[in-house]
Amino acid sequence: MPDAWIRQWGDPVLHERARLVDSFDDLLRAQAARLSRLLDSADGAGLAATQVGVLRRMFAFRVSPEEPIEVIVNPSIVAAADEYATFVEGCLSYNSVAVAVRRPVWVQIRGQDVHGEFRERECSGFAASLMQHEIDHLDGVITLDRADPSERARAVRALTSIAGPLAA
Repeated sequence: MPDAWIRQWGDPVLHERARLVDSFDDLLRAQAARLSRLLDSADGAGLAATQVGVLRRMFAFRVSPEEPIEVIVNPSIVAAADEYATFVEGCLSYNSVAVAVRRPVWVQIRGQDVHGEFRERECSGFAASLMQHEIDHLDGVITLDRADPSERARAVRALTSIAGPLAA
């Protein structure tokens, strides 16, 4: 069961574009800490601020359960591989429904930490999928928007059976 604070499929905020963060203050750090706590309690890999109704460009993530949770602010993809693979992605806003999407197998991400310091990270495989998934959330894009038509139809049927037809 998803955390009550995490917006679920059908909530219009999931299609909202987050705004750039320009103030690295105590409020931002408190929001980042809350995102991290929610991600931890949901036992997830990533959680974008938009998924909790906060329209700021940041997300919390961990590439594996053994790693500490990190927060990246104002993330962007600065380079991506020409090679694509299909990733089956879960989402804390989709309950237990996973969606297959094609994405570049490698990306380079640039963003800031909660103090405004710039950071870059190269990611491949699952980590690349995770970063692209969370950045999509910040752009108001969900995996259903990226899925091919048959995969989208399958996932919508599964989501509707869980959430009911009004969520669509």
